[in-house]
Amino acid sequence: MASLGVRGCTCVVLSSLLTLYTQSRAAESRILRGFQDAAMKNRVFDAPPLTESARRSKIQCVDACSKVPACISLLYNTLTHSCRLYDRDFTQDDPARTEAHWDYFYIIRVPDWSIIKAECDRQHHFQYSHALDFCFRLFTEEERYSDAVGKCQEFPKGDLVRIDRKLKQEIIKNYLDALSSGLSYHDQIRIAGYHSQENTWVYDDNEALTYFNWNTAQDQPDGQTSIALSRNAEYRWHDVSDDRDLKFICEIRA
Repeated sequence: MASLGVRGCTCVVLSSLLTLYTQSRAAESRILRGFQDAAMKNRVFDAPPLTESARRSKIQCVDACSKVPACISLLYNTLTHSCRLYDRDFTQDDPARTEAHWDYFYIIRVPDWSIIKAECDRQHHFQYSHALDFCFRLFTEEERYSDAVGKCQEFPKGDLVRIDRKLKQEIIKNYLDALSSGLSYHDQIRIAGYHSQENTWVYDDNEALTYFNWNTAQDQPDGQTSIALSRNAEYRWHDVSDDRDLKFICEIRA
């Protein structure tokens, strides 16, 4: 393990994980982690980056990402030192070409007081995701939206799961696919998000959704105000009524 200083940040390098300890103007310490995905090495994506600049090292590229709130992934070229920042995750199914010397990192930001793994260990049947530092659990009893939120909030730092990026969607999908019981083929499973009076999709704290995974192969009826994963559509999203009794997923996060 090594520790380096970058413009006021303390940086720790551990194998393919880069961790920056940063401090905001409000003096709230944060941990920014860059995880290198070896399966995505030497892939250059067709999607345009938020920004592109020259950085002397991977750490400086991750540090540049820390300055851009929308940044959640990056590409770094170890030969040219080009640093490309993105506001989305990438997986193997995204359009890309092969080009040498590129490394891909996805980024997560958590408070430095995060104790998510410890909280997960104390809760029955919650699954911990090291990749995004949160834990989650499917509840097979069926509840309407407000009651599902209430059940989740009975757990410390608990809430209805927010699927706010592609990587989280994939983690939840793989978890649900691996379950041997508790779900039928036609089940729909509640997640966080509702359609506000301002005609936008928001979370309960009024933060706007920026990631969506709608099932575009099926009509989305008017007047439906919350979101569910459709198991018979590869867990793509469908809008549903708040009052429908559905299974739901809780999460514990920082």
